[in-house]
Amino acid sequence: MANNNNVFISYAWGGESERIVNELDADLQSKGILVIRDKRDLGFKGMIRDFMRQFGHGHAVIVVISDKYLKSPNCMFELVEIARNKDLYDRVFPIVLGDADIYDPVNRIKYIKHWEDKIKALDEAMKSVSAANLQGMRDELDSYDEIRDNISNLTFFLKDMNTLTAEIQENDNFASLISALEKRLTTAEPATPAPIPLQEAVQSASSKSASIEPARAANFDGFVQAASDRLARDGYKELRGERAGRVRFKKAMEMVHKAFLGKDCFRCLFVECEPLTVESFESIEKEVNLYGKELSKRLIQSMFITCVVLAGEVPDSVQQLIYDTKPPKVGLSDVSIVVMVAYSAAANDIFYPRDLPDDYDSKFEENIKQYLLP
Repeated sequence: MANNNNVFISYAWGGESERIVNELDADLQSKGILVIRDKRDLGFKGMIRDFMRQFGHGHAVIVVISDKYLKSPNCMFELVEIARNKDLYDRVFPIVLGDADIYDPVNRIKYIKHWEDKIKALDEAMKSVSAANLQGMRDELDSYDEIRDNISNLTFFLKDMNTLTAEIQENDNFASLISALEKRLTTAEPATPAPIPLQEAVQSASSKSASIEPARAANFDGFVQAASDRLARDGYKELRGERAGRVRFKKAMEMVHKAFLGKDCFRCLFVECEPLTVESFESIEKEVNLYGKELSKRLIQSMFITCVVLAGEVPDSVQQLIYDTKPPKVGLSDVSIVVMVAYSAAANDIFYPRDLPDDYDSKFEENIKQYLLP
């Protein structure tokens, strides 16, 4: 399917959204424009998520935003996929319905809360059953997390575009929209670019709509991949869907070995934070410490956790905070020791405490130098 010859329509089924889409679909097809929409083109027993991912690469995508859309897992999955790729501002043609509360920041917060509540409900339900029976559930939770993390930027981007109301569009027989689409469809589709971080894609589009060229976000993938390769070589295994409260890890690696009394568990966690400040660093540290204590109690084993906070730049204030950190006092039971490290993409260097704990053969200094130094 050649995406630059097609127009995709993303919308919530039923009600005003579907009525508008039906009208628009007919108008576009009368102009000879091929329209791709799920009800007609997915097919019986088609893989829904694979179909929705096609929207992410669409050369031109109409997005009909409603209250139902912003609360729908499938619709928001589509929007996240669309936003994940470059040229969001050029590719997306939004129609915002009256019940979508995206123009007042106070009202936009209710959508963040909606997804936080969804995450909490699913997370609590998952804890009520054995981990062996959660196939697919963690992927759902990760999807909810990604929607929650980006809905603020996405709704700000949509409200900041100069879009006409659905009523004006209909009264004009969608003439302005169709004209813009026709112009878009005559532009050649560039070679498929490598995906960029979702938050960067949305911020880049928002900046473009304001005629400001954004600075490119730091890319941490090379450092994380090299570190995780070294960890995997020595027996660490990758964990999927790991999080500490609101903090979702970019990657989590774990190694468990038999100790003198029971088992010891070594984890290395990577999490992005832009911009990095003393406050944001301390917030992550608090979450990770709680995460370690809960794991130690639940698994009945010592937890030695190294958390690497990834940032474009690590301010001097954060470097000093890390350097001056004193080793934690550890009791005889529920042993959980966390060391916080920061990686600077600008300097391609890591910053870690001057005094590292060595309780219970924790080997923090050895492991940091062996696995985390660029």
